[in-house]
Amino acid sequence: MTSQKIVFLVALALGLSLGLGLGALELGAGSQERQVLYWYDPMYPGTRFDQPGKSPFMDMDLVPRYADEATSGEGVRIDPTQTQNLGLRLARVRAGRLRVTRELPANVEFNGYQRARLQPRAEGFVASTLNHSVGDPIQAGEVLALITVPAWASDQSEYLLLKSQRADPRILAGVRKKLLLNGMPEEMLQEMERTGEVKTELAIKSPLPGALTQLDLYPGMNVSKNMTVAEIQGFDPIWVTAELPELDLPLAQGRVRVTTAAWPGRAFEVLSQTLLPQANEAARTARLRLTVANPEGLLRPGLTAIIRLSYQGPPGLLIPTQSLIDLGEDKRVITLAPDGTFLPKRVQVGGSAREETLISTGLNEGETVVVSGLFLIDSEANLVGALDRLRPATGSPLNQEPHQEPQVEPLAPTLKTPTSGESDHDS
Repeated sequence: MTSQKIVFLVALALGLSLGLGLGALELGAGSQERQVLYWYDPMYPGTRFDQPGKSPFMDMDLVPRYADEATSGEGVRIDPTQTQNLGLRLARVRAGRLRVTRELPANVEFNGYQRARLQPRAEGFVASTLNHSVGDPIQAGEVLALITVPAWASDQSEYLLLKSQRADPRILAGVRKKLLLNGMPEEMLQEMERTGEVKTELAIKSPLPGALTQLDLYPGMNVSKNMTVAEIQGFDPIWVTAELPELDLPLAQGRVRVTTAAWPGRAFEVLSQTLLPQANEAARTARLRLTVANPEGLLRPGLTAIIRLSYQGPPGLLIPTQSLIDLGEDKRVITLAPDGTFLPKRVQVGGSAREETLISTGLNEGETVVVSGLFLIDSEANLVGALDRLRPATGSPLNQEPHQEPQVEPLAPTLKTPTSGESDHDS
């Protein structure tokens, strides 16, 4: 065999050997699988298992944690398959004003400022009554009954006699004052002076329009000067009151609309609104009182009404209320970072409606927040310590304690997945 043949055969052998080696390397690289660090239950992320299987806590399979899912920075990366199965829903942080609307059941009541209690202010007896009963509407100046006051006869006769004799004006003024103090109305005195006749019948008149809520007058009955013979309450304008929960007290400063089931489609004019200072300690509510125009008398005491309160808050950033994780003093949201990771952020809430929440600080306009599927991402964030990195450092340079070496907390225990022959307590 010549030297050229020997060189050719050696080169061929080396080529085949090198090709086989490269092929084996490529095969090994292609068949490399993702490395699993451990398995866990998303509902209990602090417990880890060294092999797959059913969760001992929930009726679900354990989820693998892969080595290539390590987080970068403060974000958390979730397997896209899990997020798709959970129906992950996102929303944009937008600028706007929080609009809160509430509808409260309310009661229609008499106007407490329009109330009259009628008394004769003189002793006598009822000469006659007109046809009135409790509950009847009544106009201002309408006569309810005529009462005869015998004591006025002698005083009026004395006054008329002194006047005819041109007595001292001071004496006349004294007698006239006595008649007024004994309950004789000024209009009756003027009529007596004009006609020169004694007037002994006192007309009980309504001083305001409204409804009779009390009536105690019968023909022939005796009455005393301090006896209440009738009560009248007005209803134009009328009061509409409702119990406002303490969380909705700011709504009393906004717009108010009053409607009723009896007159659908009609809104009544609200003249004023007052949030009364006394609160109901047991129910944690405050009474809201509205003064509503009622010229036609359509709103009647005892009926029910509906108060619609609308309030527009200051400008800010709005997110869906479902996206807020409220843990008392600690409130946070899960945001989607540009690199595709999920980042928890602490926020301060400026107000909340049923569907939207106003964020004071912690977010920027245009960011993306997670609306649904929060439990999985939040558990992942707790698992990898992303939330711990958000905790503010305690203490200041003036009151910091001497430097100490940080204590490393032990990792969560790694458990074996229970087999069919083992119980949950054994695992």
